[in-house]
Amino acid sequence: MFRTLASYEADQLGLPYPVTLIEGAEEEFDDATGERTGISIPDLDELVIMIALSRAMFSVQLTGGEVKFMRQVIGMSQKAFAEGIAVDPATLSRWENGKIEVGEWADKAVRMAVVLAAPALLPGMFIDGLDVVKLRITKRSTDAIPKIVVRRTSQAADARWDRPALMAA
Repeated sequence: MFRTLASYEADQLGLPYPVTLIEGAEEEFDDATGERTGISIPDLDELVIMIALSRAMFSVQLTGGEVKFMRQVIGMSQKAFAEGIAVDPATLSRWENGKIEVGEWADKAVRMAVVLAAPALLPGMFIDGLDVVKLRITKRSTDAIPKIVVRRTSQAADARWDRPALMAA
């Protein structure tokens, strides 16, 4: 038995902060006992791709944790991703571990990789790469985390995720 939750803070998506799901998570219950057995998120693969794309188009500087999330969403190893964006693998590792800040040109390269990979990961999804080129990356304040809110379009079998809304915290 399932019950759709009106709102759910998902902190297991791979980002270093939670994402708010509206009508997008389901509580599972044991039919015999009525006890909650867990939470499930339908179409999780589509959701993380939508979040990565939306975060790529939100102009606030990426954190290392977000770089790691985006790299994992597009299914690349650290070595292959570092080669693809022309950085030393040790540099990528330091970004992902929060030891050094991601510079503006590298930030854009990470975003472009996500935008270019999206159509293969989510057919029908297209963002013009020129939109990444035109982005003006703004510095993130040290304690600011973006607030990401995603709504499920319906509870029907063919439901999809809306493009996430992102707000600076």
